[in-house]
Amino acid sequence: MNKKKLLIIFGILFSIVLLVIVFSKLDWQTFFTAIKTINITKVLLAGLVVMIVIVLRSLRWNLVACMPLSEFKHFWQAANIGYLGNIIYPARAGEVLKIVAINHFTPLTLGRSVSSAVLDRILDMIVIGIFTMLVLWIHGNRIDPNVGKSIVVIFILAIIGLAMLIAFADYLYNKIQGLSVKGKWQKFQELILHGIEGVQTFRHTNNLIIVLLITFSIFLLDYFWMWQIISAFGWNLPFEAGLTVGVFLLLSISLPSAPGYVGVYQIACVLALGLYNIDQSLAVAYSIVLQLVSFTVMGIQGGLVTIYCSFNLSQEHKLPTSD
Repeated sequence: MNKKKLLIIFGILFSIVLLVIVFSKLDWQTFFTAIKTINITKVLLAGLVVMIVIVLRSLRWNLVACMPLSEFKHFWQAANIGYLGNIIYPARAGEVLKIVAINHFTPLTLGRSVSSAVLDRILDMIVIGIFTMLVLWIHGNRIDPNVGKSIVVIFILAIIGLAMLIAFADYLYNKIQGLSVKGKWQKFQELILHGIEGVQTFRHTNNLIIVLLITFSIFLLDYFWMWQIISAFGWNLPFEAGLTVGVFLLLSISLPSAPGYVGVYQIACVLALGLYNIDQSLAVAYSIVLQLVSFTVMGIQGGLVTIYCSFNLSQEHKLPTSD
């Protein structure tokens, strides 16, 4: 059994354990009462904001890839396919699917498709680090300090990694180009070289400030719609509560889990809202509504795009490896 299958099995078992822990202590009467009393208008507003966030993420990826805005449609389509893949498949397979999709929809080489997606993700890691440190500052006396140290380390590594990747792109390109390889390794060499070309192109872009502004806007809008759902339950909590939920979720979905992050979503919301003394049963109800809103938007958009483009969701294997 290969590592990927073991990771999938572990993720599913991990999700099951989390669900058992969460639902074993659930007060079902409190849970259903909370669901019945939510404000539907605010939930629909949250769904609209999720759609806007996907548009902004697609635009940012378009700019990071240094492609003309006429290609935006394809970046939006690929992003939606990726989100759908993350809902259906475990181990964040959607990240691979969106790379395959953008490579299929645009003139980008596979290497540049990969590098643009990696740069896009590094930008996320940097901004996540900033907002995570803000949450640690707000709730510092109630969160394990070791967690804070780990996040700071990841944040610093992300910045150093991006800086070194950009600074040494030319050196890496020349070194790898100078290697004498044959057969399947030659294809792998070409993939890496195309990827570095993408980094070199991004280094000379004039869109860096715009990309950073879009990134911060994406995260603020994410926290806003999560806060709107908090408000839909009638809880009078500050905006920082949405920020806290968002940070806990982003950190938790990096863990192995079942498709759709089942279980992980629930435990993250319970822990985050517990800092505001929200009952566990209410927090679970909130997590389910939160998950339904995001997955409904992503599922419908991703499904329609997949059908419209006749895209095969089993194309993850098309990314070449060095094996």
